[in-house]
Amino acid sequence: SLRPLRSIRSITSSAVRRAMKPGTVIEGLDFLKNSEPVVSKERTEYPTWVNDLATPDITLAKLRKMDEEDATNKEMMRYLKLTRRRLIKENNVDAGLR
Repeated sequence: SLRPLRSIRSITSSAVRRAMKPGTVIEGLDFLKNSEPVVSKERTEYPTWVNDLATPDITLAKLRKMDEEDATNKEMMRYLKLTRRRLIKENNVDAGLR
């Protein structure tokens, strides 16, 4: 059986967790001709949202346990997205069985 490919987000977030030393050449980003290689910077030189890439998204199971009043707008939107996705998948399975 085929295994699903890891998403780009999971590859990116795992790479971010392992912080590179400043000045390390980042492979795969040097695709422009006649340009200098891309090197990592000090953590403080990156915008604050870059650190958020390393935090994993909250799961549907955890969102279901959370009180609606305690959830942020972002968490509510994620809950709605995941429940809709699950419903679509269930409907597709049901349609395939007919």
